[in-house]
Amino acid sequence: MFHQIEQWFDLLQGFGYLAGFIILFFRAIVPVLPLTLYVILCVHAYGFLAGTIVSWLGVVAGTYTVFFFCRKFVNANFMKRIKSRRSVERLIHFIDRQGLVPIFILMCFPFTPNTLVNFVASLSHIRGKYYFMILLVSKLISITFLAIMGKSVTTFFTHPFRAVMIIMVTIALWFIGKKVEGYFMGSGKE
Repeated sequence: MFHQIEQWFDLLQGFGYLAGFIILFFRAIVPVLPLTLYVILCVHAYGFLAGTIVSWLGVVAGTYTVFFFCRKFVNANFMKRIKSRRSVERLIHFIDRQGLVPIFILMCFPFTPNTLVNFVASLSHIRGKYYFMILLVSKLISITFLAIMGKSVTTFFTHPFRAVMIIMVTIALWFIGKKVEGYFMGSGKE
């Protein structure tokens, strides 16, 4: 199994940085793909710093592309139907009232539904350039955490204490992210 994983790292490294960028770009567009796995692949293929930067740039570019297209089609009939849903209206009004801070906080956590936050932000009245700046900083924090976690994946067996600490921090961040998400996004279901 480790041999096969190393082959993936070598294959990705052989294609260069553009391959990692494209993988993370498409992951931001198709959110069912595993972000953590792709960040780990990039970190191990390109090294910690280059892998983190490639992952960050790919995710930011893909996420902002989705934001841009949703913003362009905001007046289409299907977008109007989505926008008229009570839960979406409530989130849009919340974002319009509270500004960029809730979006920034939610986007910093790697385990929040960033696709939903991105979509609702595109329907709100936030200016694109401000959203882009928030996206740059928040995704840097999120991707850096995943890269640190991913860098340590190979040392799980050699340093079990480090592995336990990373798992505990990840679980704690997941719970904190869910609490923050519940606070900002509302816990009521439609």
